[in-house]
Amino acid sequence: MQIAAPLIMLRIKMADLLPNSETSHREASELTGNSAEGEMSFLEHLGELRTRLIYSLLAIICGAFLSYFFAGEIFSFLAAPYYKAFEGKILIGTGPAEAFILKLKMALIGGCVLASPAIFYHVWKFVSPGMLESEKRFAVPFVVATTALFLAGLWFCYGVVLPFAFSFFYSQYSSIGIEPTVKISEHISFIGKALLAFAAIFELPVVSYFLARCGILSPSAMTSSFRYVVVAIFTVSAVLTPPDVLTQLLMALPLFVLYGISIVVVRFAYNKRQR
Repeated sequence: MQIAAPLIMLRIKMADLLPNSETSHREASELTGNSAEGEMSFLEHLGELRTRLIYSLLAIICGAFLSYFFAGEIFSFLAAPYYKAFEGKILIGTGPAEAFILKLKMALIGGCVLASPAIFYHVWKFVSPGMLESEKRFAVPFVVATTALFLAGLWFCYGVVLPFAFSFFYSQYSSIGIEPTVKISEHISFIGKALLAFAAIFELPVVSYFLARCGILSPSAMTSSFRYVVVAIFTVSAVLTPPDVLTQLLMALPLFVLYGISIVVVRFAYNKRQR
């Protein structure tokens, strides 16, 4: 419910901004749970969200079923950055069922990736009733853009961040003379959280658009926060990369580009809302 409520309120907020909407009347109906003609109550919004979540879950289950048969290949792929940084080291299992649980986790990760277009499609179907008719035709571009950003985030994390991160972590072991022995479950948990975090970060332009569409985010707010974003990005880059400018820029530059794109998207959505 903690996740559902913000999504529902975002949809209601977008609908309230549509031309000829009777805002006060809509707010009253939402608070009471009674649906006025042509409008949906909060519970009806919740029911629609439940439907979209069920469809998304079914897509993940189907993707996970297919991915299970390639669990070994998925694990080898995800373990490659570790083996490259921790050369000569192995990952260990400490429980009788850990290998089976590992395969289930690999299937789930693969299922989420395969199902991502379907998930983003159902996100669009949930928020689209609060859009203008001219905006509703962008379903395909939305799904393509969000899926591309999602995959770009995964690639950036896997190809850029994780190699630097594992090299940094290994250097910390070496600096105090400790030989690392890492559990498979801990490694996969770390990898999964990192991939999810960067996949979410790369959705910033899309999230920024909807926040600006609702009047929650403005171009001036993002521009004024730029100095803090610069400090945050370079701090993270300095921690995770070797102490040279080139590698720090290699990691920081895509994040700056992402933030710049978000500013442009917010300006477009904000100006459109003002009109």
